[in-house]
Amino acid sequence: MTDEAKQKFTSKVRRGLNWVHAQSRAEYDRLRNEAGGGRVPGFNAGELADIEAAIVWIEQNKEPRAG
Repeated sequence: MTDEAKQKFTSKVRRGLNWVHAQSRAEYDRLRNEAGGGRVPGFNAGELADIEAAIVWIEQNKEPRAG
């Protein structure tokens, strides 16, 4: 793969992460709100920490939206 092809691919992935971030953050927030500060059914504390870390990583690596 050429450097130009790698850059184009990376750019597509970073743009795609915008959608992934919006969807995952909304679903995670919904689950937490439904739990009302209590346990989120189906997840243990370690899994929730992993999800939060993944959402933070996506936020840091997605392409900034214009405007």
